[in-house]
Amino acid sequence: MIVATAGHIDHGKTSLVKALTGIDADRLPEEKARGITVDLGFAYARFGAHRLGFVDVPGHERLVRTMVAGATGVGFALIVVAADDGVMPQTREHIAILDLLGLRRGLVAITKSDRVEGARLAAVEAEIRGELAGSGLATAPILTCSALTGAGIAAIAERLERAAAGTAVRSAEGGFRLAVDRCFTIPGAGLVVTGAVHAGTVAVGDRLLVSPGGAELRVRSIRAEDEAVAAAGVGQRCALNVTGPRLSREAIHRGDWILAPDLDRPVRHLDVALRLLPGEERALRHRTPVHVHLGAASATGRVLLPPGTVIEPGRERMAQITLDAGIGALHGDRFVLRDISASRTLGGGRIIDIAGTRRGGWTPGRRAVVAALDEADHAAALAGVLALEETGVDLDHFARARNIPGPALATLEEKAGTVVLATAKARIGFARARIEAVGAAILSLLADSHRIEPDSLGLTAQEIGDRLSKIGRAVLRAALDRLIGGGAVARRGPLHHLPGHDVRLAGPEAELYDAVRVVLAGAGLDQPRLADLATRVACDAETLRPLLDKCGRIGWLRRVSSHYYVLPEVLGELARRAHAVAAEHPQALLTVGRFREATGISRNITMPLLTYFDACGLTVRVADGRTVRAEVGEI
Repeated sequence: MIVATAGHIDHGKTSLVKALTGIDADRLPEEKARGITVDLGFAYARFGAHRLGFVDVPGHERLVRTMVAGATGVGFALIVVAADDGVMPQTREHIAILDLLGLRRGLVAITKSDRVEGARLAAVEAEIRGELAGSGLATAPILTCSALTGAGIAAIAERLERAAAGTAVRSAEGGFRLAVDRCFTIPGAGLVVTGAVHAGTVAVGDRLLVSPGGAELRVRSIRAEDEAVAAAGVGQRCALNVTGPRLSREAIHRGDWILAPDLDRPVRHLDVALRLLPGEERALRHRTPVHVHLGAASATGRVLLPPGTVIEPGRERMAQITLDAGIGALHGDRFVLRDISASRTLGGGRIIDIAGTRRGGWTPGRRAVVAALDEADHAAALAGVLALEETGVDLDHFARARNIPGPALATLEEKAGTVVLATAKARIGFARARIEAVGAAILSLLADSHRIEPDSLGLTAQEIGDRLSKIGRAVLRAALDRLIGGGAVARRGPLHHLPGHDVRLAGPEAELYDAVRVVLAGAGLDQPRLADLATRVACDAETLRPLLDKCGRIGWLRRVSSHYYVLPEVLGELARRAHAVAAEHPQALLTVGRFREATGISRNITMPLLTYFDACGLTVRVADGRTVRAEVGEI
């Protein structure tokens, strides 16, 4: 269990940690000389069967950013209040920050109890209880102690041991995330980064990234809770000895993240749930400039609110934050908001969505989506956005924003009834009910089309989309793919039709086609020219052409050129003859003369036919003729 201290400057945080662990967490010469903590200090000790780590944070108002960096990601708060001073400004601010960070486990130590009488201790305890009221630590135990005399130290240690025993094991599912709060070099070992593990696990040999920047690194060794280990995970503090081609002490800073490569997406626009502290004198307004503290990072930006709205003190509202620089953030991360001068904590909250849209961000539809994404349960959130997003949900973004690994996402998709469309850029998810409704509309449309236009083989996707208004291209494609996969719709080339659809021509056209087929079938391999065919069926050529083109779309004829329409079976036989002629040639070539000789066709049709074979891929032009491919698709 990792414990973060909190409290006003000079209230005895470091002395209490030393009394509990025997370790002086003040490590810098300046801290030794001035007797105050100016950077994060660390101490580890065993309490019964449990090893605890302490993050000793500074209490000065100018070092709140460092305090936030140390308190983020820990599991327990140790709030320190000096008995002689009582609750002071940084006590209040630290309590507010711990609450904004979502800490719900902790205790309060009233230090320097040897300096005051019992009545004063009771008054300070009442004052503390009033400050904790309404926060997540409202019921935290309050104990008195003195680091100087040792009074009460054993009781605090016993409480910490009990808390460690009751710490729930956090799920290590998801990619690794470590918020860097220190980076230094050790002679003989090299570069070391330390921080709290926010998600996932890390093992020796893992390859990770520094974000932002994207520098690659490899983990050479790990220390967790000040002991050498082979692996570490969420809820722990660890030190990683790392190496990489572009790594240096200057390349990694406090506030950077060490991440699984898939999570390297610094963002500048956030949808958030934002709470303004009740002690603020005025409401928070649109475009207020702020400092955002998340993990160990800090960035400036502005709060964006719906038109005509503000956030009143003590109230929470959905908002957007646009940042001046990219920051590592995921759904559920807690953040603290300070004023632009970084002198006062304004509020904070939790991340709902990352890289959300700014244009149309306040429309009722988008607000409903953000409300659905605010659900902590992944399956419920996915089901909610699927029901709202008619154009589909980017499943890759959903998984990355919530740090959901691939196998777990597949389970969620099945649980939420997701129909998935894989595109070149992303995997788009749709609610099954939505796809089924679109599918039913497609089936009805095709049935009507077949009834009204029995001579039409089917409709293209574009034609279906045009006739079914307000259906996006992606949802249409997903519905068609599902219908085709299930056998409810058949596809021939670009055309879609119902299985068993029998293409029929109207009476006069059917009679004319029957006459055409008789002529073409009787002609053998030497199919007649359009003008000759028209004469034989007693029809004008330009009147006959539209019917022949229609029969070509149906598949009853093949349009070899503008002057020749050939029966498919005849074309197939001509293709087989082409194979045979090439097989008999010493260089496996198909020549014009040998082909005409083998088929008995006229000079007029020979070149259009060979050009058609070239276009279909059956033949390939070479210097002395053509080669014939062993396999080819439909001709």
